[in-house]
Amino acid sequence: MMWRRSHASGIPADECIFAAKRAGACIFLVALSLLAQDRQEVTSKDEKNPVAGQPIAIAAGKKLFLEGCSGCHGPNGEGGRGPNLVRAWFVRDATDRHLFEAIKNGVPGSDMPLSHLPEQSIWQIVAFLRSMNALAFDVEVPGDFQAGRNIFFGKGGCAKCHTISGQGGAPGPDLSNAGRENSVSQLREAILKPDARIAERNRAVRVITSDGREIAGVAKDNTNYSIVILDAEENLHLLMKTDLREVIFRKKSMLPGDYENRLSPGDVQDLLAFLARQSERSSNKE
Repeated sequence: MMWRRSHASGIPADECIFAAKRAGACIFLVALSLLAQDRQEVTSKDEKNPVAGQPIAIAAGKKLFLEGCSGCHGPNGEGGRGPNLVRAWFVRDATDRHLFEAIKNGVPGSDMPLSHLPEQSIWQIVAFLRSMNALAFDVEVPGDFQAGRNIFFGKGGCAKCHTISGQGGAPGPDLSNAGRENSVSQLREAILKPDARIAERNRAVRVITSDGREIAGVAKDNTNYSIVILDAEENLHLLMKTDLREVIFRKKSMLPGDYENRLSPGDVQDLLAFLARQSERSSNKE
């Protein structure tokens, strides 16, 4: 695990950032719990969204979200003044009723106001929130699976850096479980906006050793004392920082940033359909 130390407190900076983010999410989740406690008459039968998973309801919920929620939470739920709702464990963990009550009554002590929308509209927003957070494998993703596979291993060039079921290359992460680890929106963002979020363990790096050798690849581990680099030939290099003259991290993703121009919207959808079905666990959906 990789940590950067805070010079002021001695506490890992990454841990501080994580704690701060989790604290904000906890405030939201506690508010949801308090709202539920105030409504003890709600039975488990009432917890389910009556329009859950319905494409028409999800589309209507998206429209309502854009009109009333995107100002704080971003047009795609990516966050802004309000918290990110796409990569949100507190949304995934909350019941449908909790989400309904939070939208209807607002969140006490925050900037989130109550809503005057009819119940049907609120349930539609809940359905949309669920669709944003659902793992790609668990939803129906339009597109041609085989065409997407051809793009991944062909003109998309994805297999040059990524592996699926033992086929492909390095140094990108293995995508054999991509459908069970990401939502559709996360997969789409990774394809079209790869620089938006770069995982710490997938940062491109170039180092120069004390004797002048240059090693480039992906930092699979990085501490104050050592760094582990996976290069394009799938060789692992464990290097001590004292033996390095320079360590240069790339600010952008190693993924191509021009897929929006290189691939048609249909190609992107087919690639999404293919990645969404990638699962390391057997299922009757496969």
